[in-house]
Amino acid sequence: MKRIHIIITGTVTGVGFRWWLKMEAEKRNIHGFVKNRTEYEVEALLLGHEKDVEDVVRLCRKGPSSSKVESIKIEDYQQEYTEKSFDIL
Repeated sequence: MKRIHIIITGTVTGVGFRWWLKMEAEKRNIHGFVKNRTEYEVEALLLGHEKDVEDVVRLCRKGPSSSKVESIKIEDYQQEYTEKSFDIL
């Protein structure tokens, strides 16, 4: 099971990014969450099979057509996370 924490920066709030990410995560049975951090940042926790998590990270580098991703910061997530869904916070 792969667990990563990501911060996506750019035009990613107010453009449907969180709903888009939830849809992409749920297609791949990924658990975790996504939330707005600031006006220009979205934070997400992705937990799932390595290939599925990597697929979603790859998609996040571009985002939905309404967004403009400028950067993405990825780090391994060491803490336990027991939720069995993908939530928008």
